[in-house]
Amino acid sequence: MPKKFKGASAVVLGGLVLLVSLHESLAAPPARGEKPVAVVLGREIPREALAPDEKTRQSRRAAMKPEEYARWESSYEVQRLQERVLGPLLKAYAQRKGLEPTKEELQAFDAASSKGMEESLARTKKDLESLRAELQREDLTPEKRRALQARLESAEQVVRLLSEDVDRAPSMGAKGSDMVARSMVLSWKTQRALHREYGGDIIFQQSGPEAVGAYLPFLEERQKAGDFKLLDEELSRRFWEHVRKAPGIRIKQDALETPWWLKKPEPSPKR
Repeated sequence: MPKKFKGASAVVLGGLVLLVSLHESLAAPPARGEKPVAVVLGREIPREALAPDEKTRQSRRAAMKPEEYARWESSYEVQRLQERVLGPLLKAYAQRKGLEPTKEELQAFDAASSKGMEESLARTKKDLESLRAELQREDLTPEKRRALQARLESAEQVVRLLSEDVDRAPSMGAKGSDMVARSMVLSWKTQRALHREYGGDIIFQQSGPEAVGAYLPFLEERQKAGDFKLLDEELSRRFWEHVRKAPGIRIKQDALETPWWLKKPEPSPKR
């Protein structure tokens, strides 16, 4: 069961869960009598495994028009199928390529993560003081004061969360820290290897750049090799359509050459 993280780190780790699942998720066996919709490395994927939970379905139905809900449910199913297919295949790919993170890579990630949290906390505290000083002005309009107050409350919450994360880091334990570091480094090494071998577009993700343009040739190759089969014709059509579209914000072609945690943040554009 995935480890749950609290605080501001959950924002970053929310993206991590997605990419880690691509490497470590395993298809569950289908329910008795249920026909699988795919087979990946010998393991069957039932259609039920691609569906959202009942609470999510009810929430979406209540908030959407019927046609909007139908589109959302279809998109959700295809995305889940892509995760279920890619997960075992990328894990096997990383093993074939010998991409296991080195001790030095893990240490570099841990050091950069700790430094990044501390720097982010310092920046947010500085912003907090600026907002407090701004609120002392007597010439503020009611609307401006309300807007600044909302920003202040938001910044105060971020400072609390970041402070908790910085304080919690030493007590997280070597095992938990190693798990996060290994997952992130392995994800980056796998994505870089995919892009170097297959090319294609790279998109921005919270947990690091993703070589989505490499997925189509990679999956076509793995399908020809017999590593996976899609058994539902209509779902197969939607799956390949989704892989070809590869939605996301495109970024530079060299985005994967340097680990994202070692890159210096780009300065904000001047207004």
